[in-house]
Amino acid sequence: MESKNYYDILGVSEKASLEDITAAKNELAKKYHPDVNLKDGIDTTEQMQEILEAYRVLSNPDKRSEYDWEIRRKRPVMQTFDLHNMEETHNETTPEFVSYWKAANDLYDIVKDSDPLFKDRSRADELTQLSTQAAEHVLLLRNASIPERYWYPDIMNWLLFTWFQHRNYTISYLLTLYDEYAKENISALDKLKLQKNSYQYQHSIKRLVKI
Repeated sequence: MESKNYYDILGVSEKASLEDITAAKNELAKKYHPDVNLKDGIDTTEQMQEILEAYRVLSNPDKRSEYDWEIRRKRPVMQTFDLHNMEETHNETTPEFVSYWKAANDLYDIVKDSDPLFKDRSRADELTQLSTQAAEHVLLLRNASIPERYWYPDIMNWLLFTWFQHRNYTISYLLTLYDEYAKENISALDKLKLQKNSYQYQHSIKRLVKI
């Protein structure tokens, strides 16, 4: 499921309204419901499950918002760098800002993996290990003078893409450019969503690393 775009599954645009999403789901359900196709010997259970999963996420405003950020987070990465090759690149040959971007994205993945562990005492050792890994990335980003509010992946991706086009820009100037971009181009609603996600992310980092 992670390799598929829920909007593509339902055949709607990323700006589709809830009514459009519901209508698309209902139309696809008529076509792919297993009971409809069973008489023809066709098993459409998997397709129906995909449709229902896509609808479950996209019909929920909070889940849809989080999913949309995930989609946007990944796009600049695919346009700019080969992640597989970068994993194998030694630190001393990796461009400086790429190292910071990678640290931020690795930190995000670590935080996501750690969140459910706080409720399971039997996995305390695993949580401690993740905390140690996270602390290394936090230290790198802090030493680079990148404030926590910029660590959220969607923001770091914007910074990476801008840096890739102008590699002579300093970090402080990149941050200034992002602030100007956000002020002029991000809607008030999207700003609130981003601020909420970023704040929750910062809270999760502090809980994990205890800083």
